Amino acid sequence: TLTSSVAATSLAAVSGTRATRRSSAALSFGMATFTSVATLRNRGSFLQTRKILSPRRIRSKVTQQIINDLTIQAATVNGSGSQTANLVLTRAIFHMGIPVAPKNVFPSNIEGLPTWYQLRVTPEGHMARSDKVDILVAFNPATWHQDLKTVRPGGVVIHENVYSTVDVRSDVTYYPVPFSKLAKSKIQNDTLRKQLANMIYVGVIAGVLGIPLEALEHGVKRQFLSKPKAVQVNLDAIKVGYDHWQDNFSKQDPYRLEPMTGKVEGKVLVEGNQAAALGALM
Repeated sequence: TLTSSVAATSLAAVSGTRATRRSSAALSFGMATFTSVATLRNRGSFLQTRKILSPRRIRSKVTQQIINDLTIQAATVNGSGSQTANLVLTRAIFHMGIPVAPKNVFPSNIEGLPTWYQLRVTPEGHMARSDKVDILVAFNPATWHQDLKTVRPGGVVIHENVYSTVDVRSDVTYYPVPFSKLAKSKIQNDTLRKQLANMIYVGVIAGVLGIPLEALEHGVKRQFLSKPKAVQVNLDAIKVGYDHWQDNFSKQDPYRLEPMTGKVEGKVLVEGNQAAALGALM
């Protein structure tokens, strides 16, 4: 088994029993914002990047959509149940036929300390982590200001509405959500309320990006194959977040996910420990 926390929780797309490795790389330019696809040649290899857009023009270009090319980062607390929520989101996006590359990063496997889950979505299936975040889910007040710095100009910040917004950035789109109040009023199970609160932000992200509820249902059922009784309560929590988005926000950002074909067919998602076990059997 793998002992590395990152390797043990990362997911990879594999075809049959042979893992696929992609050689294409992504190119970034500091704090710039990207919106359209361009191709550059660098020492004989092709690098995919997005055209730089001036920060001053970000607000007026909401209609210039960025589709299936973004990085989501959830900043949460270890032991809060966020891993399950993030895996549901990963499986839902993969079910849409979109390549995904998730990584779980935490300094220590101690309950209560910060943890970050980054999910990179690209049509080319890039696997490397991005140094800039397009959509941030700020679910940890201890790292709120630190996490905010990682978002690229023009990006999206989904956060608990009680977080202080004094001296925060003005070049990103904020979607403040009363997660704690929603969990307390909508989730009746006191024991599971803390864990299910994470599913609420999955529903909000689905609203922001246009992820179909059918894909979310698939993600939940796949995640809870051995616990079918947990499916409905998790779907209900996701619906709380999705409905809150629909009822309280209008789209103010350019990011969107749309189903794809021909990208992930014949592939499955496996965790690091599963891949290591498979390798041992081979």
